[in-house]
Amino acid sequence: MGKTALVTTLASRLPLEVISLDSRQIYRGLRIGTAQPTAEELAVCPHHLVDFVDPDEAYDAQRFRRDFSRVHDEITGRGGVPILVGGAGLYLKAVAEGFLAVPGQTPERLAEVRAELERLNDDAIRLRLATVDPASHDRLHANDRRRCQRALEIHLITGRSLTELVAEQAPDPALGASFPIFVLERDVGELEDRIARRTAIMLAEGWIQETETALAAHSAAGPGLMSIGYREIVQFLHGERERTDLEAGIVLATRQYAKRQRTWFRGVEAAGRVHPDRAAETILRVLEDR
Repeated sequence: MGKTALVTTLASRLPLEVISLDSRQIYRGLRIGTAQPTAEELAVCPHHLVDFVDPDEAYDAQRFRRDFSRVHDEITGRGGVPILVGGAGLYLKAVAEGFLAVPGQTPERLAEVRAELERLNDDAIRLRLATVDPASHDRLHANDRRRCQRALEIHLITGRSLTELVAEQAPDPALGASFPIFVLERDVGELEDRIARRTAIMLAEGWIQETETALAAHSAAGPGLMSIGYREIVQFLHGERERTDLEAGIVLATRQYAKRQRTWFRGVEAAGRVHPDRAAETILRVLEDR
């Protein structure tokens, strides 16, 4: 999208420190495939919540909210200006709005419902979700078993859909913070060309070798190596995908993810929707007015 160049420009005017809003840059050792900041970029602007979670370790929005709050206070305590940068919509929601209260949920009831749903395969989960909560069915990726199942759990416990409950939730921002949100937008064709070029560069920089190294120490089924690109490379390394198909497969998966992000961020109330090449002055004007 061009976030790095934008942050570099902003950092030349303000004492910025980035809090990464990326659900994959958190994973330790997955530098190339998650586009973690380079040493040169870190020298220009410090980045936080990057490269600190084991690839086998589960990490969720609740933990992100706690980590965000801790890092935010550290940055402001030394006079810095924290800026969230990334496209993890659920993490942004966790910071800006808090978490959903699920009426009637107890550990016992949750365990009972989960035991029932664990017996279903992914297709059955998706079919049931489409029946009781079509909006969540359309929003969640077909491969995201965990979130699809969670939406079903909420319906079984409450008798209401996740979509309905979220619409009624009162915001509970972390630290009581209020901050402007800017959504960066490019023409779809332009963005898809950039995705293809970046994928080729990352493969040339050693993405396959990086994945081999990670796979020697971590499970292919862990959340880190199930990330876009790593998943396809693991398939290739296991003989389940041809090398000639690998790059195209990663590009397709990335474009599909970008489409889901565009859909999600259309529903976000933003202070501005701007092209990244023209965003710096717009963002600076808003920040200076605050």
